[in-house]
Amino acid sequence: MFEQLKQQLLSGQTTFSKALPEALPMLRGKISDNNLFWLSSELQGYNDALTFYQRPDHGLPGYRAVPGTLHIIRPDGSFEPLNHPYATRDKFFVSVAISWIEEFSNLPGEESLVELPEFGTFLHRSGGGGVVVACPKTELKRIIATFRNEFIKLLDHVDGTLAKSGGG
Repeated sequence: MFEQLKQQLLSGQTTFSKALPEALPMLRGKISDNNLFWLSSELQGYNDALTFYQRPDHGLPGYRAVPGTLHIIRPDGSFEPLNHPYATRDKFFVSVAISWIEEFSNLPGEESLVELPEFGTFLHRSGGGGVVVACPKTELKRIIATFRNEFIKLLDHVDGTLAKSGGG
């Protein structure tokens, strides 16, 4: 049932921003609500990303944690290191939609600035601007590869379950 989609993802013929909206309706009722929520969060971004910094049992996927440094981007376009207790961490959660990660992982350069929208709201009272994490571009490619492998494993499981039940 999902074989063509898997092959297109593995060969680079499609992106997650195209594959996930196609797959989600077909997966409804075949996978758990937790898995549907996970796939939806990958598609749209993680709204609850601040829990990564606030609780050890945050429940967010570990593969989206990247090493880097936090910076605040001021409304005038300048940016500077973020002076906040969260900035002292060794890993930061990349909460943006997987389509953003796909797009920016292919831009030139070795480093990427990834917006952390949850901090923008959280730090608004400290003078405005947005917050980004500067991380190696290889980390974005790692996130994509890990998600692709987990997604394909899920599709294989659904295909196997349907084959055993005679459905599909």
